[in-house]
Amino acid sequence: MVLIPVLASSQSKRDTKEGMSLSVTAEKYLRRNLSLNIEEEIRLQTNRIGFDRTVSAAGLDYNLLNRKAKIGVYYAFIYLYNNDYLFEPRHRFYLNLSYKESIESFTVSWRLRVQETVRDEKRGSYRVNPRYATKNKLEVEYVVWGKPWMPFLSCDLSNNLNDPETRYDFVRLRFQGGVNWRLNRTESLDIFLRWDEHLKADDPRVVSLGINFKMRFRD
Repeated sequence: MVLIPVLASSQSKRDTKEGMSLSVTAEKYLRRNLSLNIEEEIRLQTNRIGFDRTVSAAGLDYNLLNRKAKIGVYYAFIYLYNNDYLFEPRHRFYLNLSYKESIESFTVSWRLRVQETVRDEKRGSYRVNPRYATKNKLEVEYVVWGKPWMPFLSCDLSNNLNDPETRYDFVRLRFQGGVNWRLNRTESLDIFLRWDEHLKADDPRVVSLGINFKMRFRD
């Protein structure tokens, strides 16, 4: 994972775009180990029209092994400005499997996502539709005792499952680093910097500033 950014930066020249991600996440515990999650996100990007996409997602998470493991099923409606310069709706279904372990002040978590994305053939031309993909995300958080903030760093690798051109190779790399700021017992704020790099296509890399407001309800 450490070597991948070096390999990516050595590719042919490509543009770099600046972006922004603004999102709100709400989690409601339905039972002790079962929770409903809803997220609304808007992404902005320069060098196009400013608007990149909105993502409206909802799903259920079930906790296992004293909340160390989690399984979740989700649906997301995506409305974006595609490469054919058209506004396009997409539908995404995905399954999450995750596990986390705490080691002193550090928490290391891993998440596997298997997803299906259905795209609108009337708004764009696609070699593969629907597209199946997996995403592996590794994240490290550090607890600063007595402080309301917690820094984190993550790496996300994506690969397509049914694209004969890319086969099973990794197609996208995402680094994300920032801080989680606890506002009170039920609300927190994530402020982060995100780096998106395409490994198989000539699409521009995107460097984004992100803000995510989180709410959690138990009863």
